Amino acid sequence: MFRFMKKYHDDIKAGKITLTFQPWDTLRVLRGKIYRAYNLGLLRVLDVDFKKLSDITPEELKRCGYNSLAVFQREFEEMAERKADFEKERAVRIEFEYIGEDIENYKKAMGNVKDSELYNLKEKLIIDDQKNAIPWIIKTLRLLREYDYLPSRDLEKRLSVPAERIRYNMKKLKALNLITSNQIKGYGITPLGVKVLKTLSSEKKKLAMKNAGVAESAGVAESEGVVESEGVVESEGVVESEGVVESGRE
Repeated sequence: MFRFMKKYHDDIKAGKITLTFQPWDTLRVLRGKIYRAYNLGLLRVLDVDFKKLSDITPEELKRCGYNSLAVFQREFEEMAERKADFEKERAVRIEFEYIGEDIENYKKAMGNVKDSELYNLKEKLIIDDQKNAIPWIIKTLRLLREYDYLPSRDLEKRLSVPAERIRYNMKKLKALNLITSNQIKGYGITPLGVKVLKTLSSEKKKLAMKNAGVAESAGVAESEGVVESEGVVESEGVVESEGVVESGRE
């Protein structure tokens, strides 16, 4: 289906290359569908259409990973396995995003997990966040949900965490399919990340309500203790007064 030269694979995986021109006569892919690229992994098609080769812009060539028009023309003919007329011919223009090598991981990232898996993931994140000197997991997921995508430098500022620590933390979240990364846009949250965040937020809210209930109960008990103590003092005062009266009578 898709054909990419091996030298471009790393940049595709890193999100640097997000556009390709394929030498096809027909539209062989559909917008929104996922396809496997040979020896590369899975690509999701974001947009697809025909475009004249002579109308391709320098910006589009850059998004394809080419540093010159001459390189593009040479490699386009290699893919087509024929000579091409770059003035008259058209190619299939495809915008895409790389989503990984394993369809199962992709399904998980899209939120397709069992309730038991979601529960275990939630518990793991809660425990991990409690171990951190400065909890960052829930805060990070909230930021990514709010801003859609955030570059590493923005996360550094908002979380007050150094760059190397950000990379380490994001690697952990990415391994759990909670976030995605793009060389240009930065880090983003996956549908699974959104689902887990909702679960974590709900859990945190329940815990806060529970703690508030405990505090309220403690406050009531303390108040009752004060009243009871005052009652004892008052009773002792009555006894003492009665004693004085009795002494007066004697």
